[in-house]
Amino acid sequence: MLSWVYPLRIIQVILSLATIGLSAYVIASLYDEWSFSNVVYYMLFNGCWTTAIAVPYLGLAPIAFPRISHEIVIPLVEILTGGLWLSGWIALAAMIPSPGVCKWASCHALQALIVVAAVQWATFAVTNTFAILDLVNSRRNAKDHHEGATPAPETSTVNGDSAV
Repeated sequence: MLSWVYPLRIIQVILSLATIGLSAYVIASLYDEWSFSNVVYYMLFNGCWTTAIAVPYLGLAPIAFPRISHEIVIPLVEILTGGLWLSGWIALAAMIPSPGVCKWASCHALQALIVVAAVQWATFAVTNTFAILDLVNSRRNAKDHHEGATPAPETSTVNGDSAV
């Protein structure tokens, strides 16, 4: 595994915790007042998903399940989590007021939430790229290994003795 992946996973957890905090603040301060709060709940889910499920799995699976995790599950979890973050920050950015109209603290928290989510998506875009490259390389190496293997020498038996 690449040496920079684990520090990046720590950054992803920190950004997820920031998302949880900002989402909770917005939900608490704008409860029943903001018609787009379902997107904020979605961002809260993204933070919880990433902190509790995605990053722990992505960090521990290569150690516990090296073969199946690299070939199938890690790219799927990476793509799923990256897609969740991408859809979340774009939906939130499309729904909040323009920066000139944003005068209250909850609106500033929404802007910060968009920035944190966009950076989080960027971190998953980087790890997605390397997960997909790892998948392609492992498939290519497996194919080369099977094609480059030399067949076992044929043996013949004469009077019960095998001769090469």
